[in-house]
Amino acid sequence: MRTSTLFAGAALAASAFASPMFKRDLEIDTVYDTAYETVYVTETEGVTVPVTVPAAAPAAYSTPVEQAAPAVTPKAAIPAQGGYTSAWTSYWTVTPSAEPTVVASSSAAPAATTQASSTIAAPAGKATTYQERVVDHHNVHRANHSAPALEWDSALAATAAKIAATCVYAHSMDVDGGNYGQNIAAGVEANNVSAVITELFYNGEVGYYTNLYGQANPDMTNFEKWGHFSQLVWKGTTKVGCATQYCSGGLANVGQYVSPHFTVCNYGAPGNYAGEYADNIGASLNQATQSWSYNL
Repeated sequence: MRTSTLFAGAALAASAFASPMFKRDLEIDTVYDTAYETVYVTETEGVTVPVTVPAAAPAAYSTPVEQAAPAVTPKAAIPAQGGYTSAWTSYWTVTPSAEPTVVASSSAAPAATTQASSTIAAPAGKATTYQERVVDHHNVHRANHSAPALEWDSALAATAAKIAATCVYAHSMDVDGGNYGQNIAAGVEANNVSAVITELFYNGEVGYYTNLYGQANPDMTNFEKWGHFSQLVWKGTTKVGCATQYCSGGLANVGQYVSPHFTVCNYGAPGNYAGEYADNIGASLNQATQSWSYNL
């Protein structure tokens, strides 16, 4: 039985990014439900699958979820299975009194399909569009772990846009038939999506996986600290589509100082399958560390 670890990440951007100094507060709320722990649940419908740019890196909020893998056939009913579920939140914020930057971003899926290079070298030309930044900042890190480059998928992006437009910070894994992995982020404007991918999902987590390479079923104790990273570099994932929505009426389920920007990234095929980590997460090639400003 294939069990997939779902990871959702949410990033908070507080204030106008005037200062690179952030305070991090960690809150953890975890529920376990698989072979990794002791509590079991039954799911009868679709299951959840895992699930910034020029300016100082924003604050962050993340939530991982691991559950049963989706059926092989898209849109097929998902049989009830045991799964692993966890959720956590982390905040990197500037002083609470600061007003968050408010820059409207489109809820529509970013345009045109693009394929980025699988090498560490910067792609030809700067990443000037949302789509290019998403793809480049995934692929530069995937190349460092011997994973093939992702391609932009307009269908995944369109689904991500529908979810982001709800302005409810939560996983939504059954829209348009499901069968995708998902990372979500809150508080970061569309033009800072590179910071979500590079600073939060990769740089902030890769170190926690150092002693786990080569293990088919790594210790899940600290899954909430590396689950975004593992989905990001998962070799079996080949496509990504993201969208960022500015929620003028507010974003539900986030804190007081979180700017109401909701980012959703969907991945096909989903990663973080139990028993498949060794084959899908390559050890770091120790390439130079990249930042949110890579190729901008």
